[in-house]
Amino acid sequence: MAGLLPMFGGFAGLFQPEPRIRKLPQPESKNSRETPIVKNKPTPILLLVGNSQTRDYLSGLLAENNYFPLLMSDSEELLHTLKEKQFAIILIDCSAITSYGTRILSKIRVSCRLCRIIIFCDKEHLRDNLHRELIKETLDVGVYACILAPYKEWEVLSMFSYYP
Repeated sequence: MAGLLPMFGGFAGLFQPEPRIRKLPQPESKNSRETPIVKNKPTPILLLVGNSQTRDYLSGLLAENNYFPLLMSDSEELLHTLKEKQFAIILIDCSAITSYGTRILSKIRVSCRLCRIIIFCDKEHLRDNLHRELIKETLDVGVYACILAPYKEWEVLSMFSYYP
């Protein structure tokens, strides 16, 4: 029986109450009215859209959802801005590409290798063979997405919500 006592001692440890874990008190803020630090930085977006209705729609939609794109007036301003600062997303429409040529996309790619280029295109243009070739060329350059009108809010916003 003496040989069994140490064994019972081991089992006795299983039935003892566990010590309680206490949370350490959190240090109080120096100023109770401090605003919390926002961890998400805004996505830097450039917008070069030739069609005024599309430009107004996109800038309004993005502003409503706390994205504030930098509006560009022409390709020279866009390329100059890209030399000064990196951007995550560049929005451009077919009319801007038609005005400045598909070469603008290659220049954007050289200046901003990691940015996403999103093209907005009118469905009416798909009936025109020349315009279809233009879209094909833009996709060959490495455009991230091409969104066709009518532009639905979820289509546009989903392009931004998945950006890291």
